[in-house]
Amino acid sequence: MSAEVRRRPVLGFFAGLFFGLGLALVLIVLGAVPTTWVWLAVPPIVGMVLGVVLAYVAPVRGAKTS
Repeated sequence: MSAEVRRRPVLGFFAGLFFGLGLALVLIVLGAVPTTWVWLAVPPIVGMVLGVVLAYVAPVRGAKTS
């Protein structure tokens, strides 16, 4: 029996985007990093890349059984 594995890179992309935006805003509001466009751009980009990579390499959950 062959089971098809469903990966979700688009979900990983958006999850990484929102995580990166939140992280950037928290770091700027707390004063941990200077307020420049670089610190607003880098965390979301890194988050998007990591989200897509994790969507492909993370273990897949088992199928739900009834």
